[in-house]
Amino acid sequence: MIVEDHFLARIALTTVLHSQNDTQVIAEAATGEQAIALYRQHRPDVTLMDLRIPGMNGLEATVAIRREFPDARIAVLTNYEGSEDIYRCLQAGALAYLLKDSSAETLIEAVRAVHSGRRYIPPGIAERLSERLPLSDLTHREHEVLSLIVRGLSNHEIAATLRISEKTVRIHVSNILGKLGVCDRTQAAITAVQRGIVHLG
Repeated sequence: MIVEDHFLARIALTTVLHSQNDTQVIAEAATGEQAIALYRQHRPDVTLMDLRIPGMNGLEATVAIRREFPDARIAVLTNYEGSEDIYRCLQAGALAYLLKDSSAETLIEAVRAVHSGRRYIPPGIAERLSERLPLSDLTHREHEVLSLIVRGLSNHEIAATLRISEKTVRIHVSNILGKLGVCDRTQAAITAVQRGIVHLG
């Protein structure tokens, strides 16, 4: 099954997969909700999952599918290459993580590996994942504060938005800087976007 909201991208993936004797696309979804419904209906051997899709995103759809079908074999195919994105998807149970500029050979190799129940992490992705600091797990509140920092809000504005005191915001900011290994809010915002902790737009 292919989960991808761009029609031309779905055609390209289908063409590559149908060029092989042992692969066949049996379902195509454009949203996370469709992916779950079609997974229930078709039970595909492998699901190629884009992360940026309308409604429920690809990570949420992966979590939902694997909650209902723990043996689901999912390969993520995305433009996101931040270490946090990779980490979250593997934590959710995805067996492969590929970038959309991967070659046809890499895609087929990954599909076959996932079909056999093996992980497929290309060297570049493995390197990105190794950059993820073990201390960088943010609490839910720290993630909220960091998202607002990325949007350019001041401590005063963050405090008003989250209905907490400015002193509490300062404590959260200090913890965020420490966990991300950066010196100031600007670096924190840049790191958050580069690593996929926070997405713009």
